[in-house]
Amino acid sequence: MAVLAVGVSACGNDKSNAIPEQLCGVAITPELTAPLLPDGDDVKTEPQSPRKDEYAQCTVSVGGKAALYIVEYSGQNSFDALEHARDASAFRNPQKAKGVTNAVIADGKFIAVTPCGEGKKSHVLDIDMNMPSSEAMDLRDELERFATSYLPVGKKVIGCEK
Repeated sequence: MAVLAVGVSACGNDKSNAIPEQLCGVAITPELTAPLLPDGDDVKTEPQSPRKDEYAQCTVSVGGKAALYIVEYSGQNSFDALEHARDASAFRNPQKAKGVTNAVIADGKFIAVTPCGEGKKSHVLDIDMNMPSSEAMDLRDELERFATSYLPVGKKVIGCEK
């Protein structure tokens, strides 16, 4: 996985040092995760279900408060992510994500539906930010960068990519 180097801001606030290098059993780049989390040092991944070959769900919390919800499914039927987002009330201002053929970025939400291995079934990655959409809309680019970085590694961990 490529590591993105990010400089410390002028304020000297580099919270990426407090972020573990794995979230939900998936190796991540802390610098891509940092903008999505509130300030705080106590970053924890709390599995909501045991990671299995076809399903994983966890919550990333900071200071005991949920910040991100990450859910992965494999072995799913494919569907159009943008059509799904337009039909679901949870997606605010959905648009096609860059760099992933069937993915949507919205205010505080990302979903991607991609092939799972060589079979006809699909992998679904669904990420929700636990913050008001008015705040999350300013973090769309950061959420998209995190999610597109997480996606291929998550697919390997869940068994879609060998």
